[in-house]
Amino acid sequence: MLSSMTMLYAQSKVKIYCIGREFTMGSAMFMPEKNNFPSQLATMIGQDYQVMLNGKDVTMNDPIFIEKHIVESINNLVVKKGDLLFLDLNQDADFSKGNDEKLLKSITSLINRGARVILLHTPSNSNEKQQLSARIQLQTLAFKSNCEIVDLSPALYGGDAYLDKEKRLTSIGASFVAKRLYELIKTPVTGASRIKIKNGKRESFYGFSTETFDFEGKEARVVKPKLVAKGSPWIWRARFWGHEPQLDIAMLERGYHIVYCDVSELFGNEESLQIWNNFYKFLQQFGLNKKAVMEGMSRGGIYIYNWALRYPDRVSAIYADAPVLNFKSWPGGKGTGKGSPENWEIFKQDYKLTEQQALDFKDAPVDRASEIGALKIPTIHVIGDVDDVVPPDENTLPFAKAYIAAGGKLEIIHKPTVGHHPHSLADPTPLVDFLLRADGRKLNFAAIAAAGSEYRSGAGWSPNMGWWGENDDINRILDSKKQQLDILFVGNSITQGIGGTRSHLPYKAGYTAFESVFSSYKWDCAGIAGDRTQHVLWRLINGKYKEAAPKVVVVTIGVNNFLDGDTAEEIVAGILEIKKWIRTNMKNSKLILTGPLPVGVESTDPRRRKYEDIHRLLAIQAKDQSWIYAPLSDTFIKADGNLSLDDYSTDGIHLSGGYTKWAQSLSKIIQKALGE
Repeated sequence: MLSSMTMLYAQSKVKIYCIGREFTMGSAMFMPEKNNFPSQLATMIGQDYQVMLNGKDVTMNDPIFIEKHIVESINNLVVKKGDLLFLDLNQDADFSKGNDEKLLKSITSLINRGARVILLHTPSNSNEKQQLSARIQLQTLAFKSNCEIVDLSPALYGGDAYLDKEKRLTSIGASFVAKRLYELIKTPVTGASRIKIKNGKRESFYGFSTETFDFEGKEARVVKPKLVAKGSPWIWRARFWGHEPQLDIAMLERGYHIVYCDVSELFGNEESLQIWNNFYKFLQQFGLNKKAVMEGMSRGGIYIYNWALRYPDRVSAIYADAPVLNFKSWPGGKGTGKGSPENWEIFKQDYKLTEQQALDFKDAPVDRASEIGALKIPTIHVIGDVDDVVPPDENTLPFAKAYIAAGGKLEIIHKPTVGHHPHSLADPTPLVDFLLRADGRKLNFAAIAAAGSEYRSGAGWSPNMGWWGENDDINRILDSKKQQLDILFVGNSITQGIGGTRSHLPYKAGYTAFESVFSSYKWDCAGIAGDRTQHVLWRLINGKYKEAAPKVVVVTIGVNNFLDGDTAEEIVAGILEIKKWIRTNMKNSKLILTGPLPVGVESTDPRRRKYEDIHRLLAIQAKDQSWIYAPLSDTFIKADGNLSLDDYSTDGIHLSGGYTKWAQSLSKIIQKALGE
């Protein structure tokens, strides 16, 4: 009876099939059976899913190889409605030989059976021409079959640690892929797009269906996602359709529509706003969200800001790229920029201005930055610092100063050696994350339990001791010291540096200091270099911490989340998930949370602001008497705001001689926690 119930439960799970060769199997990385992206996805996704790699459950940890061509493999799958298939076709013989009809038939059959099929475009070490051909082939297949497609290449090429020299996926790269697929699985969707344009011309936009049509004599376009995200979000592109489309593609993958109505060259005047107003009303009949993300490149900046001023309740966020915000700068060329005499004349005609009136014009976005800032629309700019067409000193920088002074929040991504072109970012991830946060759609991976995957030789790990080896070693120690520990220190490399009884670690910079202070206690160390909040959370849930039941747990975590671009709010949420788990499952242990230690040798280091924001937010939570909040700012930050190189390494993160101060400060807090 038990066997039947177990089988029934297993069958009720959603199956996630990951099918592919080297990239999917992770055959070039350290401990592929643990670190390939299907296995990492399995550690995150939860018990309602069963992750399969080339036909085998990844939790078996067996070496897995694909014995057949992918088409033959997927034709043999038994799928049910709601199952997912992630297909990496790049290295498969069926794909490389161009057997598109076979693939199309197989994928269509899976979709008809209710499965979600997602094609993965992955990096390869083939030449540029071959890579382009493979990409086009995938996009064509996605367009014809209407299956989903995710382009992983821009982000993976953009991360220094994601690929090795042969363009093979590393374990850290696999962590990124696992998070991306988790995001796709967990994003709430409502089905296919409702938009159907009468007499629209349907064609492929990088594998997505776009319809081109006439709207009031202007060219209009709508690109539809494969599945619409809940709430029907959309991006309104102002100018230069199809130029540097990487952000548009990334947002289509996430369920956003992309729309366009070409009102060039009207420079955001009253006529253009009226056409856009009519276009907006036209789109609303299809159920799109009432607010759109406005995207403006170069002169498109004028359009999107004039629209935001007129209709702020229709704008959820703004992305402006090398934006024109000052007509006198461009096209006027009245400052340091080149200008455009032809477009200066068009601008004057559009606004019905004489030359002198144009020179006196005070209705450009740069002139109204305070008004726009007061609207508090989340805004991000990307600029080239050496742009001599639309100089930042005449456009974004004065605009941002007034915008922020008025209470608005505006982020600027600087490209130090770039001029006006190229626009956007090769890897659009920072833009994607910003827009998802602005729309309240960004998943907080800092608070989603996940196993680590790194191998850190620089942290003193022996060749056979990757993250999993370190985790196993900690659990072995905890298992041997059940109910015996007075203090357990939990964290990342800074905590790992105190060593404890982990004899295989050659670098124990803090051991002597901690042993001298805590020699009268039974203490040990559960720090793993590189760990983020989500890794500590996973270790707690899946490890021996509850059984060990130390009298005091000291958690110092969060600084490595800076590397992932996590915000202060996201990091604090991760820390609070750790707090919640410990308070729920280790009720007899006193909990001391220090958050991250101070970062940035200089007080002006950008990381310091995030550190301060984290502790400002944690201090608000400190009213909770079930844990002890112990920030150590006063321990390390000098009167001038800087950190001492006697305490810190030059990276402004790791401790050198500061372990003594750390131990002494914690000693007072621990004694109080123990009632001594």
